[in-house]
Amino acid sequence: MKGRSAEIMTTKQLADYLQMSQITICRLAREKKLPGLKIGKEWRFPKELIDRFIASGSNFDEVFEGLEASGGDRG
Repeated sequence: MKGRSAEIMTTKQLADYLQMSQITICRLAREKKLPGLKIGKEWRFPKELIDRFIASGSNFDEVFEGLEASGGDRG
């Protein structure tokens, strides 16, 4: 994400954004059904990937196939 800052969301921020519980967000992240990164005991979610995931109406792997094709990386 050269030239722009990436907005990173916490579990609480993402739960509010998606109108879901924090427990559900953590479960979906653990199951790799939401794009996220676990740092220590905390999950972090790049808003750009969450928005792409929502807009695509597709599953997690399809979102990342597009990201990898554009030169991005899963982590």
